[in-house]
Amino acid sequence: MTSYAQSWQAETEKEFIESLRARYEQEGFAFTAPPDAAELPDFLGSYIPDALAQKAGRNVIIEVRRRQTPSTDRALRDIRRLLERRPDWRLHAVFMGADPLQLATIPPAGPETVHRRVKEVRTLIAEGHLRAAFLMAWSLLEAALRTLDSEATSGPRTPGTIVQTLAMNGYIEPEMEQRMRALISVRNQVVHGDLTAEPARSDVELMLSAIEETLSAARPKASLSH
Repeated sequence: MTSYAQSWQAETEKEFIESLRARYEQEGFAFTAPPDAAELPDFLGSYIPDALAQKAGRNVIIEVRRRQTPSTDRALRDIRRLLERRPDWRLHAVFMGADPLQLATIPPAGPETVHRRVKEVRTLIAEGHLRAAFLMAWSLLEAALRTLDSEATSGPRTPGTIVQTLAMNGYIEPEMEQRMRALISVRNQVVHGDLTAEPARSDVELMLSAIEETLSAARPKASLSH
């Protein structure tokens, strides 16, 4: 990689982190990028995150990656191990993905519309069309996020970004976040033409549970029809 390309990528990442700063500070966090190693807790060892967001009882380690790969997944697992049994600390892994200037604007759908589409997913499950049901459920999860997050209407999001945004805002529980992340590779295999990849019915049901958790964050009494 040329020095010019490296410089451009570093500047792009810096701008991306600054966009995160604006969001976290709007939510009342103190945001530091990068944090001073001397001010980090000992349990992090030599690891220094790209940014740190903090407010009373909540500490968010922010790790910015250009894309999701097996090597980045392994690195993120190692970071999560550092945070085990520390409920006031969590990891926000951000994948920069595509150029946001190339993204289309997608309007939010109402919760009622998402609920109606969930019935279509259940019909596909009943008919044995698990691949179609699985992909549609991912679409509905992103639509559910847009009902809660006005910033999510700017354009499409990667599966990893959808899951991390839901978790960061408390729309899904940490255990659900971990289970959802395990489904991302299956989703990518199906989308990109791996005809041997076959999601299980339990995978689709997990997706529907995540949609229900997300919608319940806005409408606690709402539930999906079974």
